[in-house]
Amino acid sequence: MPDRTVEPSTGAEHEKAFTNYDIQACLFDTQRVRYLRDAIFATVEPGHVVVDAGSGTGLLGLFAAQAGAARVYCLETNPDFIPVIRENARRNGLDDRIVAVHGDATCHPLPEPVDVVISEVISAGFFYEPQLQITNHLRTFLKPGGTMIPQAMQNHLQLISAQEDLYGLKLNFDTRFTELEGDRPLTDSVPYLGARFAERTEPVVSVNVRLTAEETGSANAVKIAYRIDFADGISGEKPTDFLLNPQIIFLGEPVDVVRGDEFEVSLDYLAGSNPIEAKIAINRVLG
Repeated sequence: MPDRTVEPSTGAEHEKAFTNYDIQACLFDTQRVRYLRDAIFATVEPGHVVVDAGSGTGLLGLFAAQAGAARVYCLETNPDFIPVIRENARRNGLDDRIVAVHGDATCHPLPEPVDVVISEVISAGFFYEPQLQITNHLRTFLKPGGTMIPQAMQNHLQLISAQEDLYGLKLNFDTRFTELEGDRPLTDSVPYLGARFAERTEPVVSVNVRLTAEETGSANAVKIAYRIDFADGISGEKPTDFLLNPQIIFLGEPVDVVRGDEFEVSLDYLAGSNPIEAKIAINRVLG
């Protein structure tokens, strides 16, 4: 059965940083911002101490200050945005409560315990960005009864027949987060990787998932979709411009799927790595 030949990376993926383009894309994704703003105003109370990890422009930290936080540490690894955070705070009259910090949120120590950790550098399957490494580190600074925003995430896996042809070319090697008209699900979609961010989640992912074929066809990719619980009563699973988009990973070889067949899919990778590096194996379950 197909098996990706590239082993999961063991490098320091947390050194990757959002580019200026990515940060701008987050800023102007209005539905993403609405989810997070609503969660912040439902969670942050007057006098709270907050850390906004992967702060970018400082937007979420500014919301926390507006919600009444006494102090907000805006932790950002891209040095270009430290003066942006400071100036945005000054122009909004919040510079007395916003502390811009240049540092790696996967390991940077906080000067005091916090009531709320805000960290959303999330993509399907926890690929690309070090969300788990960040929350595993910063949760250790939470006061008893403290809260994470978002609170949790659940990933789902299925086998699909993914469109390969685009612009007159065959593009079926690199992964993509855009669904195309020719994509067709072939199996059920099953939960495979969940995380509650106030609890430690192992960033080395090694899971086995049992899938049942609902249609007959040739499976040439796995699709990972996900749901985020931002705060109590605030959840999302429908893709926005930047957030909640699925990850479609092409297989080394297609698998023939007949309705009613069962398959065991194993995935091995490091959270924060490129999905093209994931080791994926598919085995038909013999009845």
